[in-house]
Amino acid sequence: MAIGRGQVVHGTDAVTAVATAGAATDRPAECSGDDLIHLSCEVCPEGLATVAIRGDLDLATADRTAQYVTDVIDCHDGPVSADLSGLAFCDACGLGALIRISAYADVAGRRFELTHPSPAVTRIMRLTGVDEWLLKPACVSQ
Repeated sequence: MAIGRGQVVHGTDAVTAVATAGAATDRPAECSGDDLIHLSCEVCPEGLATVAIRGDLDLATADRTAQYVTDVIDCHDGPVSADLSGLAFCDACGLGALIRISAYADVAGRRFELTHPSPAVTRIMRLTGVDEWLLKPACVSQ
């Protein structure tokens, strides 16, 4: 089964769908960002959707990543978690994308949390003062 950018796979056996951000661009493959960010979503039987963000979250990948995760938030009724353990690099644009995603979930009244940030990602969050807000445990706003 082909999984398009922004699509989520639902299933009781926690099937993982991998969608590489930037796959539908007009740019040549070496410039498309295909190797920079990889996004996948797994929905477990308990209903938690976990989006894995792997690679580099920067100017080239921030908008696609934000769109992918907000699509998951929109399409999934249960809680959503973004696993940052595979995030190798995050610049200010990437941090801005994480802030936009979290704010989007808050406004929508959806349960959302960022989990397992690497030391480098935690450091940029601490340096900018958003770590306490972004890394808070998820709560239901309803």
